[in-house]
Amino acid sequence: MKTSALLLVLTLSLPTFAQDRGDAPTDTPLTIDPARDLFDLATLNYNSARDEKDPEKQKRAYLGAAKAFDKFLRQFPLDPKALEAWYFLGMSYRNLGEDKASRTCFETAATRWQTGKYVEASALFLASDDYRTENWRSAAQWFKVVAETTDNNTIKHQSLYRRFLCFHKLEDQGSMILALKAVIEDKGSPYTETARLALARLYRDTSSPREAHEQFARLADSKDPKIRAEATLQAALTAQTLGDKKLSKTWFRKTLGEKELKDLNGKTQLALMNFHYQDQEWPEVIEAYQAGRFELDQKSHLQMLIIAAKAYDALGKKEEVDQLYAEISRLSPGSATSFEAAYRVLVTEHEKENPNFPRTAETFLKTYAGEKSDAPKIHSARLLLAEHYYAAQKYEAALDHYRLLDLTKVDPSNALGVRYHVAKTQLALKNEKGALAAIEAFIKSFPDAKQSIQLRLDRAALLAPLGRETEAINDYQAILKNTTDQKLKQTLTLRLAAIYQEEEDWPNFALTQQKILQFPDLDGKTAAAAHFWLGWNELRLKKTTEAIPFLRKARTLDPKTFTAKVGPLLIKEAFAQEDLGILETEITLLQKESPETKISPDILRWLGAKLVKDGHAARGWPFLRQGLTDPASENSPLVWKLYAQSSLTLAKHREALIASEKLLSLEKNAYRKAEALAFKARSHIGLKQFNEARQATAKALDFRPQGDLNIRLRLLAGDIDIADGKPGEAIRHYIIVESTYAQTPADKKEAREKVISTLKAIGTPKALEMLKDYQ
Repeated sequence: MKTSALLLVLTLSLPTFAQDRGDAPTDTPLTIDPARDLFDLATLNYNSARDEKDPEKQKRAYLGAAKAFDKFLRQFPLDPKALEAWYFLGMSYRNLGEDKASRTCFETAATRWQTGKYVEASALFLASDDYRTENWRSAAQWFKVVAETTDNNTIKHQSLYRRFLCFHKLEDQGSMILALKAVIEDKGSPYTETARLALARLYRDTSSPREAHEQFARLADSKDPKIRAEATLQAALTAQTLGDKKLSKTWFRKTLGEKELKDLNGKTQLALMNFHYQDQEWPEVIEAYQAGRFELDQKSHLQMLIIAAKAYDALGKKEEVDQLYAEISRLSPGSATSFEAAYRVLVTEHEKENPNFPRTAETFLKTYAGEKSDAPKIHSARLLLAEHYYAAQKYEAALDHYRLLDLTKVDPSNALGVRYHVAKTQLALKNEKGALAAIEAFIKSFPDAKQSIQLRLDRAALLAPLGRETEAINDYQAILKNTTDQKLKQTLTLRLAAIYQEEEDWPNFALTQQKILQFPDLDGKTAAAAHFWLGWNELRLKKTTEAIPFLRKARTLDPKTFTAKVGPLLIKEAFAQEDLGILETEITLLQKESPETKISPDILRWLGAKLVKDGHAARGWPFLRQGLTDPASENSPLVWKLYAQSSLTLAKHREALIASEKLLSLEKNAYRKAEALAFKARSHIGLKQFNEARQATAKALDFRPQGDLNIRLRLLAGDIDIADGKPGEAIRHYIIVESTYAQTPADKKEAREKVISTLKAIGTPKALEMLKDYQ
């Protein structure tokens, strides 16, 4: 249906400016028209965008069109071109991917105006979008607007029908009826017959037989044999529901003539005979009987013969009567008194599931139960009636007859079923006291019956909410002891686990989870859950080593469910144990498999800091970065320092710059501030921001740091000039360090090597002459 909705838009010839231009040159003198000028500018941008092949230029053109149309509408909201402007503003936004803005424009066009192709096109876009996104009620609203504004009959037909489909999706029966009527009233619609059939079925299913009959009757003239057959049959059935015997007879007679319904001819014939029989229309009974010999089951065939025999008897046609009774005798040998006959009719109707059975049975009991209260057939009839009401879920009526039933008067084999149904009836009526008593009586009388298992289940379900969990557990355990059904055992074990969990009986809860894992053919999700809870219980007992295998197994069996649950538990434990290996592995796995699961920033920062300290900058840097998103990291200078160092190590200069500036704001000590400025200078070098790097270095030296940092900063000053392509500036910094500040052989060597490489880079005669002194 979604594809159809989209095709609906595609088949519409959408308005364009090219189609709309009807301004032929005239001899009218030129006048200033700001509104038209602005509209024409928007038009020009829109047409340029539509014809433009380059995506970027096209986007700019659409953006220009949108701005111009928006300006036009703000300045001239009542201009005759306003509707057109709203539509093409919506189209501009649509082509820019601004769906919400586009929709607002189309809604304005489709609600502020009532006619015209722009109203139609706007409503059609809205309807199609809503249909595609399954916003059925809104789609129905816009399909109605399309149908009311379009001049295209095909689009009108489709819109009205899709409006019905929207209400069908919403299961809004009232709106469905109105929508179907609109389709039916739509002259020339190809969906008329389909809509009428749907309307007829809807009326039938919503207990509106009169309206349903009217529609089915009209469809009975359909050229489609299947529709005609269904309509004819349903017209007959709805007439029967209406209690209109005359109409029922007419339509059941027509049903006999439909080839598509030939498999129902036997039942149709019997129904037609019954209608005429009830009205004592004997010739019509015989006419229906003589319509043919159709296939029927033996009992229905016997009923038809009895009806025909009584009709022939009423007409005084003894020969035909004798022939029929002979056949009836053959099919049902033996005779009966009126009591026996009435009982036979009752039983026959019950066996045939005749809808008149309960009325016939009630009449039979009212007539005979008083004088024949001990007769077995009275109690047999009462049993049949009680069971009928039970099957029809009329539990109050069923219970009334069960209470009057004497089980000693019927076949003993019925006792088990009756007691079981009494218990189930009490359960259905939510008579807790009666249900518990009936269940207890059944289990006491039939302890080994398979129905005892179900009743124990029902009783346990009653007891648990009443706070009688111990009794419920006893029932579950009794079932587990006596059943061999592995599936049932698994279900009950899971229920026991739920009860133990609710009662916080953790030892039994854990034991039950172990039992769950012993079931054969256990599905992965259930097994995963059992492993998870076993692991959780071990953690509860502070047995981390024992817990980890269970938790990992749960995650392996059902990663979708337990990755997000197991990961945080294992991470928390690894963090508590300061186990870097497990911690890094679990965090990496959790972030890969369940990225939406949150991890404590404290843990992320701690792991990242440890890894960076241990010389694993590449591994630690991502964790530091994630951990520093937490506001709590604002007061952690050490972490920011490690983040700055690792960022520089990994050549992530922009992140290093952010870290060094943050560190600089946190540090109060002059030496530490100088150190932070050194990080900042190195970051600027990496970003080729050399002046900023020089400024940071100068500020750092202003703090007059001593020792190695002083040497590093002065060498860094030279490094900045080298990176900036100014070796002539750099050489003075290196010479000063080499001659003045370097104290250790290593420092002197490093400074001397920088002097040598820089003199070579300068390459002037003077520089090369100086080079000899250092070489």
